[in-house]
Amino acid sequence: MRFTRAVPLLVAMTAVAVSKSEYVRPAPQTIDVAKGVYLFVSKPYGGVGLDGNSVAIVGGDSVLVFDTNGTPASSALVLAEIRKRTDKPVRYVVYSHWHWDHWYGTETYTKAFPGVKVIAQQKSRDMMAGPAIEFNRPGLERDLPGYVASLEQKAHEDPKVQPRLEEDRFFLEQKKSVQLVLPTETYTDRRTINLGGREVQVLHHDRAVTPGDTFLYLPSEKIVLTGDLLVNPIAFALSCYPTGWLKTLETIDAMDAQVLVPGHGEPLRDKTLLRTHMEVMRALLSEGKDAKGRGLDPDQAREAIFPRLHDAMVSMTKDDPKLNEQFRIYLVDWYMHRVYDELNGPLSDAISAIPPK
Repeated sequence: MRFTRAVPLLVAMTAVAVSKSEYVRPAPQTIDVAKGVYLFVSKPYGGVGLDGNSVAIVGGDSVLVFDTNGTPASSALVLAEIRKRTDKPVRYVVYSHWHWDHWYGTETYTKAFPGVKVIAQQKSRDMMAGPAIEFNRPGLERDLPGYVASLEQKAHEDPKVQPRLEEDRFFLEQKKSVQLVLPTETYTDRRTINLGGREVQVLHHDRAVTPGDTFLYLPSEKIVLTGDLLVNPIAFALSCYPTGWLKTLETIDAMDAQVLVPGHGEPLRDKTLLRTHMEVMRALLSEGKDAKGRGLDPDQAREAIFPRLHDAMVSMTKDDPKLNEQFRIYLVDWYMHRVYDELNGPLSDAISAIPPK
């Protein structure tokens, strides 16, 4: 997922060697969200992929990890940071959804803590057990190797390309050698986990970004961990479920959360970004229905509505040209195409293709 969609993230520059290649993976940026709640933000991999946020919640007797990064190398660095802060065992890993930048590092935890429970919403497990693997297969077997081969050729001509080549080759090596860990336990709508006096609510409201999105709520701390239901600064709407996603965000908005921890990017201390996403989605749902009724195709509908989304876009992107383009493609274009899909009939759980440009 998400080749070349890297959003710059502030990262700590402490690093350890974790591969046969010369590339050295930097340690994640660690953010103290609250006492005993740590967010780990890992840098992207060159031009080939993002790395999802991982969060550790430390209770009185154990630790829960929400999402395990996109590679074992990243999750190993996260676990090293967790161990600097607590010697309590990781007893739970919870997946937010099936995208490979959020669960491909779980082998780190199953090797360190053989009894760890790995939890996901039932539909996420269904996706991970087959469709997600097939969706990623062309990238892993064809696109990524081809891209790395092209960089190798460029590196012969321009030595400045070598650092990116090493990083991207490392990413491919990690993805090809990963030992995938499917959930050992599933739930449908909600589950409560007690970490020795600290309550964690594991929740699913509706199909949203994927069929089985999970978000966490810490009622005592008033913190919501959203996974990719919310991304700072711009969510990715590929293969989403427009109406269910909006309903899920409305559910989160109605909660008394004081902190939102997104699936990518730094935590949010208010609901401005959440509500801006909701504003855009409401406009796309309404305008998309109207445009389809007037005979416009999704691309024509996107072009018609885009100027009216300018203020919302700038609120998210601060008018940065690269982020403006991401807003246009990853949120507006992809969401609008799925609005049309939804209007054409009930959506299945199948993964939809990237809309043509």
